[in-house]
Amino acid sequence: MRSSWSFRRYGGEIKSVTEDFKDRIGPNMFKGMLLNKFPVAVKELIASIDARKFRTAVLKIGGIHHKNLVQLEGYCCESNHRFLVYEYVKNGSLEKYIDDSALCKELTWRKRVDICLSVAQAINYLHSECREFISHGNLKCENVMLDENLKAKVSECGFAIVDGEAVYCAFSAQRDIADFGMLVLTLLTGCRDQSDLCEWSYKESIEGNAANVIDKRIEGGANSNELERVLRIAFWCLQSDERRRPSMEEVVAVLEGTLSIDLPPPPF
Repeated sequence: MRSSWSFRRYGGEIKSVTEDFKDRIGPNMFKGMLLNKFPVAVKELIASIDARKFRTAVLKIGGIHHKNLVQLEGYCCESNHRFLVYEYVKNGSLEKYIDDSALCKELTWRKRVDICLSVAQAINYLHSECREFISHGNLKCENVMLDENLKAKVSECGFAIVDGEAVYCAFSAQRDIADFGMLVLTLLTGCRDQSDLCEWSYKESIEGNAANVIDKRIEGGANSNELERVLRIAFWCLQSDERRRPSMEEVVAVLEGTLSIDLPPPPF
C-alpha cells in the first residue's frame, strides 16, 4: 500500500500504465501499474460520455475513503477517451467465487458472514458517514471485490452510465438496502437465480428448515444462531414496504450481534 493518496487526473499515460491494455481482467477492465509500482484497475467507458457530466460525477466520489470500499484513484477525460482508475483488488469479484465450484470452497461460513458485515459497513459509511449522503445504486456480487485475504471491498459506488451519460447516482437508501438483502441471500445460498430466491428461503426459514437454504459447497455448514440472524436481517431489508426496512446502521448492529431482531413478516 502507498503511504499517501491523492486523487488525480490522467492523460495519455493511461496507455503506458496498462501496457497498451494487454492484461484484461474483466469487461472493459484492465490491470495497470503506476510508475511507483502501485497496481491499478483501469475501466474503459464509452467515449461519447459528456465530459462535463463525467467530471462532475467522478469528482463527487473521488474523495471518499473507507477500508471496505475500492478506492477510486483517478480518471482520464481526454477528447475521445473516458477511463476510471481504481485500486487493484487481487482476487477479483465475489461473483467469480460464487460461480466457480473450486473457488467457492474458499468461502467458508465465517468468510461469508464477514463479507456481509464488510459490505454493510461500506454502505453505512456511504449513507451516514460521508460529508453528504451517497447511494451506491448498483450493489451486487459483481461489484464486491475480494482482496488477498478474501476480505470484501465494495466497488463502483455512486457512479453509473445512464443513456450514454455519466451520472452521479441519486438513488435512495432504500434501493441499496434492498440490494444488500438480495446480495446476502445470494451469498448464503450460492444461488444466482434470484427469481424466487426470497420467497423460497423465507418459506424454508419459517418452517424451521433454514439449514436447507445454505450453499451445499460450504464445508462444515453454518452456525445456526448466526444463520438465523443473517437471514432475518436479509428478509427485513427486502420488505416490500420500504418503511419497514432497517437503516444500514441497524443492519451493521445486527450483524455485529449488538442488536436483536424478530423474524419479519413475509417480505414479498
